[in-house]
Amino acid sequence: MRKILMLGCIFIFMGAGCSPAAPAAPTSTSTPVPTLAPTAIVENPPPCNEADLIYHPQLEQMLLVNCVTDPSRESPLTIWGWNGTQWQRVAEGGPPGRILGGAAYDEKRNVLVLYGGRPVALGKCSPETWEWDGDTWTQKDVQPPTACDHVRMVYDSARGESILFSGLDPSESMVNETWSWNGEEWKRLSQEGPESRGHFGFVYDPNHEQTLLYGGYASTVTDEFWVWKDGAWQEVNFAGPGNLSHFGMTYDTTANALYLFGGATSTSTFSSLTDKTWVLSEGSWRELSPDTSPSERGGPAMGYDPVRQRVVLYGGFDSSRNDLADTWEWDGKEWTCLVTCN
Repeated sequence: MRKILMLGCIFIFMGAGCSPAAPAAPTSTSTPVPTLAPTAIVENPPPCNEADLIYHPQLEQMLLVNCVTDPSRESPLTIWGWNGTQWQRVAEGGPPGRILGGAAYDEKRNVLVLYGGRPVALGKCSPETWEWDGDTWTQKDVQPPTACDHVRMVYDSARGESILFSGLDPSESMVNETWSWNGEEWKRLSQEGPESRGHFGFVYDPNHEQTLLYGGYASTVTDEFWVWKDGAWQEVNFAGPGNLSHFGMTYDTTANALYLFGGATSTSTFSSLTDKTWVLSEGSWRELSPDTSPSERGGPAMGYDPVRQRVVLYGGFDSSRNDLADTWEWDGKEWTCLVTCN
């Protein structure tokens, strides 16, 4: 596969001469600010892996979504909120809990968007689109994307739409399509680009108005780095953490840096887990060496709180296939365990 070394300012890490694009001005909206409903209950989330951690600017919390406790049975969906001090159970109801679906926060319309995933008791993925406005869940009656399992989703703030990639369709055939959701309809944007895969890193870089994809489990575990920008995929030749799947990844908008933690280095997932922290900034990948670090793991949820300027990590699974429930934060220099620190 030919790799393209991108020039100019299309990719954020090409050198100091590229100045970040100014973040888009907030879009005015008549959508009411969400409230916590039902009344928030202080309670820690259960152990889980492959969940999503998404910052909600109206609630000023990190939301933990798709945290499924028992993959063998169907369970109601619960959303948990982290305010930097404690976890709260902030929402229930709506769709059943699911794994390997997509989740994103639509800043323009002030709604959390969920798509697809596997409500585990049903045995196959569910091509449903749901939205939560902070009070009410609504299922959207729309034609869905082709894939609904092992998908990932981000919100593209420059274009005011959510971007979804990859996965398996309900018959478990592999799909490498890119789709967008604008609140009214799904639109297929591309059938080219990265090979279909699962357990990959997928984040949006608002400073440079582009979506970043790293690694994952395609035909094998890969180290590919792709950028979605201006309606097209381009592969970038960047030496870094190497072949990796089942890791956590997030973009620090303050430091202009891409952080990555943990994951599996081979198809022997549980025997190849790592506890390494990597950062891509100022033109290169660097492996960091903090004094304290989360244990080796796969499938951690990872997100960035731009107000508190902290990377937040939750849970995952260990080499004995046990789900984890610890909460860690990275301040740019060190990891600190805050909840369920064994």
